[in-house]
Amino acid sequence: MFSLAKLTVLFAAALVSAQSCFQSSDEIGRIAPYSLASNGTASFSQVVTHEKASYISLHFDSLQLPPGATLTLASPDGSTKVNYIGGRSDFFAEYIPGDSVVVTYKAPNEVGLLEGANAFAIDRLAYGVPVTTEAVCGNDDTKAAVCYKNELPTHYQKAQAVGRLLIGGTSLCTGWLFGSEGHLITNNHCIGDATAARDIQFEFGAECSTCSDPNNTKQLACRGTIVATSATFIRTSKTLDYTLVKLNLKSGASLSKYGFLQARASGPVLNEEIYIPQHPGGKPRRLGVVLDDGENGTLETLNVNKCVANEVGYMVDTEGGSSGSPVLSPNDHAVVALHNCGGCLNGGIKISDIVRDLKSANKLPAQALK
Repeated sequence: MFSLAKLTVLFAAALVSAQSCFQSSDEIGRIAPYSLASNGTASFSQVVTHEKASYISLHFDSLQLPPGATLTLASPDGSTKVNYIGGRSDFFAEYIPGDSVVVTYKAPNEVGLLEGANAFAIDRLAYGVPVTTEAVCGNDDTKAAVCYKNELPTHYQKAQAVGRLLIGGTSLCTGWLFGSEGHLITNNHCIGDATAARDIQFEFGAECSTCSDPNNTKQLACRGTIVATSATFIRTSKTLDYTLVKLNLKSGASLSKYGFLQARASGPVLNEEIYIPQHPGGKPRRLGVVLDDGENGTLETLNVNKCVANEVGYMVDTEGGSSGSPVLSPNDHAVVALHNCGGCLNGGIKISDIVRDLKSANKLPAQALK
């Protein structure tokens, strides 16, 4: 992004504030009807295709597999595969990249189902559509996180706690592990209520292995690990545009290798340098560190009325899908703001305001403060 003179930034902030809106979750998919059901008595395999889809996420009205049965969703080449056992209802399955999904059901040797029951019933699907990348101010100066692995190792390490969220099969946001108990925080305009929290794919480690990988700029590329597909709703605030949830981890999933982030209780400091780990447009994890002129991004103002009142403002690049990203200071690598607002300036809610609200409700996670 452009690095502007201080007076110019403050003047622009006053003008832009009246026109700003939330940097929305990135809508990348649509819903189409599709029906497939089985009573579970016989094994079978079927290919589900939606022409030109960038991904497919099947929606299960019900899943109640008999003991010993398995259901597998896979890409045709077998590179992505998800196995299901047991039961659950009304959820989108983990996304499969491409325009086809192979559904394979393996029946148990002895089938014990209630009369008239389905082992599973699929009632619709979400499919990815071509995306037009949102413009940024000046050049896009974000880089794939892996590009900073050696140059800025602490920035890179802190970015591991940042995840990619696929919400309801069709929209993308960013979220991050807050404290040591498995909580995640993002924007209220990403997860607005408990119903939304019940059907989200929380993906960590979505990062390409090299800086030169062409997939670094592709949506939903360099798949990580989906550690949870639902979360327990803890607290939200429309005024502060944040939501706190606790991940319902999948069997065998662990968050230990990702670490967690902590907030600076005293809040942001004017003109301090910042960086933003994020999943802009659902791309593999990226870091926003510098501006067009090569200088490090800073907090240009602490009092801009952007998407909500009294936000911090900065010129570090973001896109749709970056909503919910942490804004950190390299001075102590603590979170100083929660990104929620696009434009020039970008805007974020002061983390000190969010901490105060969580404390008032006795909902602040353990080890959440630096």
